[in-house]
Amino acid sequence: MAEEGRATGITYVDAKEAAQHGGSVDFEGRKVRVANFGDKEQLGELHTARLVLDLGDERLELEGYISGEEFMETDRRRLD
Repeated sequence: MAEEGRATGITYVDAKEAAQHGGSVDFEGRKVRVANFGDKEQLGELHTARLVLDLGDERLELEGYISGEEFMETDRRRLD
């Protein structure tokens, strides 16, 4: 059974475009810059993804998966 994720409100398209163009997404009530976005579709598994957000004073790495069009968070860690 798949690990249950927490909805982030960040869509796949928004995360990918923001990462490619140095843009921002809405995250937990504020605009944050997307420093990196990587996704991988594996045979027989969820479409997994990793998102690094620049919060200004720190960077946050979110691990999770894409459900429909939304990034679902399963784990997070501070990078700085």
